[in-house]
Amino acid sequence: MAHRIRLGPPWEVATVGDRTRHIRKFGRPRTLDATERVWVVCDAAPVGTALFVNDVRVATAEGGPFAAEITLLLQPRNALLLDSPTSALLGEIALEIRTGE
Repeated sequence: MAHRIRLGPPWEVATVGDRTRHIRKFGRPRTLDATERVWVVCDAAPVGTALFVNDVRVATAEGGPFAAEITLLLQPRNALLLDSPTSALLGEIALEIRTGE
């Protein structure tokens, strides 16, 4: 079972060299219990897109949809960075709160 929190606008988008950075700030979900884990999920990302949470590299997309667990990295305020090798659009990005994983 999962509860999904869509990370819609406002995203900051910047080009750095030949890469595109998508940055979104968000707050830690308030009601997590000991059995719940927070995941970043993206419906589609180009090959080589790196996911960072609070400046810690978490995962690299292999192309298409991907998900990464971030529970232990969460602080009261957080920064999510998707660093992509292209300017191609990313799919919908969300936090999922999953139980029992």
